[in-house]
Amino acid sequence: MADPGSNSSALYAYIVANSLFTPRQLSIISKQLEGGGRPEKISSGAYYRQVKQCRKKVISVLYSVMLLQSMGIVQSEALTTLSKLAEQLAVIFASESSDAMSRLNVDDVISVINEVIKRVSKL
Repeated sequence: MADPGSNSSALYAYIVANSLFTPRQLSIISKQLEGGGRPEKISSGAYYRQVKQCRKKVISVLYSVMLLQSMGIVQSEALTTLSKLAEQLAVIFASESSDAMSRLNVDDVISVINEVIKRVSKL
């Protein structure tokens, strides 16, 4: 992740604030995916409890998306659209030191994200 004052950090913080995950849970998920061990300032029991909670949340989110789509609340092309948006966000987060990042208007990106989210939901 970029330095705390960067555009990508501000964008990441906005997305996390509107997600079901806490920054700590996302940190734990990232460490799990990288094959890293538990963070130093957490007991073994607390760490594995957090891993279990994260796993349960991810599964619940996937079931929820499937249910919402089957009920017609989320449009069928929503997953494709969200996947493309997520790929673009990954590029933004990975290019934190490039000139493109210095020109990035976080408010514009957030506006686009909010518009996409509204459009894929029929509720």
